[in-house]
Amino acid sequence: MKECGAAFWVAPFLFAADDPVVYPIGKLTGIQSMHYAFDIGGSKIEFGAFDASGDIRSQIKVPTPTQDRDAFVAAIAGLIADADREFGEDADIGISFAGGLDPKTGAVISANIPAIKAWPFGPELSKILNRDVRVANDADCFALAEARSGAAKGARTVFAIILGTGVGGGIVVDGQFIGGRSGIRGEWGHGNDVSGALIRHGLAGVVCGCGRNGCLDAWGGARGLERIYGQIAGHGAGFGTGQERPSYEITDGWQGGDAMASRAVEIFVDLIAGELALMVNVLDPDCVPVGGGLASESRLIAMIDEAVRKRVLGRYDAPLVVPGHYSRDGGLRGAAMLHLLAGGAGV
Repeated sequence: MKECGAAFWVAPFLFAADDPVVYPIGKLTGIQSMHYAFDIGGSKIEFGAFDASGDIRSQIKVPTPTQDRDAFVAAIAGLIADADREFGEDADIGISFAGGLDPKTGAVISANIPAIKAWPFGPELSKILNRDVRVANDADCFALAEARSGAAKGARTVFAIILGTGVGGGIVVDGQFIGGRSGIRGEWGHGNDVSGALIRHGLAGVVCGCGRNGCLDAWGGARGLERIYGQIAGHGAGFGTGQERPSYEITDGWQGGDAMASRAVEIFVDLIAGELALMVNVLDPDCVPVGGGLASESRLIAMIDEAVRKRVLGRYDAPLVVPGHYSRDGGLRGAAMLHLLAGGAGV
């Protein structure tokens, strides 16, 4: 697997005051041998117990109770109680989830789980569970895992991207998340308008899930690739019509020489590379690891890397955009590292 081309000094891992959101109930008095982590999404809660060396000792998935907060908390508490009995200690907890947090109050400001919207997630769980709970966005956790021990290990500035259902991103600089006023960051799939590129490729715009038009998020993930294929194949919007071709079939067709699939992939790469080149020009990252379902398409990632490096102002002789080592479980692994970093652990 390719990694970013150069190694860089990395500062000791110390978090900024507001990031990740931290809610200590009591100061830890000893070194724990286990760290519990959760990666919480709209369909499943994934739990992992990691030992001091970072190896996973237990991993369980349960459905996410999306509508009932009490059931949601009970699911988390039950997994923790089982792990406490198995490992014989009250380990601290790191949580990765698909959403944003108010950096001052810890309230969930965006998530696909109605049960926790506007709820002070970390503070309330800390009270209920009577232990330290740290919460961060899943893309940030993925970036942290890649920066600490993955494809970007040793890199100073890491912009990790997610190419999953849509697009997302996380930023780690000198071992720290980049915090700010709103709690929303790394969202390179929103804000800039790709409508011009869509018109150039003969595509009809669609409304993004955020309510705006022209967002890359509607075109840059697996659903976007399916939408592109559907439109150039003459299926209208191409998604939600019952006529869409799954993204894995499109990439298989592309690698097999199918002309329509190849055209869809070319458009997809053009859209991604244009926006990603802008982010590279702004951030000057040492490495851009890729997570999400499309990260497994190594030829596709190499194509995106080549297109990005041709567009940026800086010179990058070695691969910059590379498949992440933890493309499948980076959120979980990064969540397990939140307390380690706060404790001053280095790479």
